[in-house]
Amino acid sequence: MRKTLSSFTSGFAGLLHSQSSQDALGDRQEAIRTAMLASLADIESSQPHAFSMTLATITRAADVQSLWEARSELLRMIADRDGELAARRTLDGITEMFRGLVPHNLLPNRRRVAR
Repeated sequence: MRKTLSSFTSGFAGLLHSQSSQDALGDRQEAIRTAMLASLADIESSQPHAFSMTLATITRAADVQSLWEARSELLRMIADRDGELAARRTLDGITEMFRGLVPHNLLPNRRRVAR
């Protein structure tokens, strides 16, 4: 009986922990989405179709992987407005938000030389 009760409680605790980690993941995902959308806020693109597609891609992204893949479109839109260096600086902050959510080999090394 004790083994069954112990197994039940540890399973239940694992379920609660899993739910809280899912909530935390969802919160981080929404924070990333918000940052990405905020960086698009002032852009009036010379390519309205590309802008609306980028906006839709970020808004409809179902998971962190989809948001990660949308970074290149975001970089292009910001670079069109502000230049590549400014776009990379903006994206550096957003990229750091992905730390721990995507494989570490996809992220830049923290010790890289500043440009």
